[in-house]
Amino acid sequence: MINLQSVLQRNDTNFLASALGNETVMMNMKTGDYLGLNEVSSDIWKLLQHPLTPEDIINTLLQRYEVSREDCESQTLSCLSKMAEQGMISITH
Repeated sequence: MINLQSVLQRNDTNFLASALGNETVMMNMKTGDYLGLNEVSSDIWKLLQHPLTPEDIINTLLQRYEVSREDCESQTLSCLSKMAEQGMISITH
């Protein structure tokens, strides 16, 4: 389970990613499945190049987008949970 203090990092070894405008298209190299990330999810993916907490990510997104902290926190944690389910990120509590 991801919480605001979890330390997260993307799992580059299993995914091939390519920018397509403001979005990102990815392929899971183990399964051959393709994934598409919208602009905000792409920003989160880029931020996770280095270990960060969800709190760090939320603070960065709040500076970039006009959104309430509550909505940003909820949507970011949801996105991160989906990324973890897909094996896109590692949680190193």
